[in-house]
Amino acid sequence: MGYKTMNCSEGDKNIIAFHTRLSKRQENLGKSVVVVFGKIILNTGNAYDGMTGKFTAPEDGIYSFTWTMLTAPGKYFNTEIVLNGNIIGYNFVDGATGSSHHSSGSSSAIIKMKKKDEVWIRTYGDNGKFAYENWSSFSGFKL
Repeated sequence: MGYKTMNCSEGDKNIIAFHTRLSKRQENLGKSVVVVFGKIILNTGNAYDGMTGKFTAPEDGIYSFTWTMLTAPGKYFNTEIVLNGNIIGYNFVDGATGSSHHSSGSSSAIIKMKKKDEVWIRTYGDNGKFAYENWSSFSGFKL
């Protein structure tokens, strides 16, 4: 898919927003591993790092985050969103309970952040068995 990365332009100086997707399948990740969404679709304000998978608040404020994961039949991929290493919320995606269908799940979190605080998605325990690229995403913006 031909996505064009969009960055901050002159008219967007006060906007902080990003949208990313997995750039490759994630399989058999270990305990509490950062899920790196490496395909950056939008990164206005340049606060998301596609190499580390972490969003760093460029200024104090309230931020909204949403992430979606898609797994294969017979697999699962459970995640959590963390602020500076502290768990804020969870996303449970279970395709392993006998279904012959793909399974997806989405979660959202509204987080009060200070400048330089970090937010990222990581595996819940060692439950990162399989997630599809392109269909799994992570987004956020400052309210």
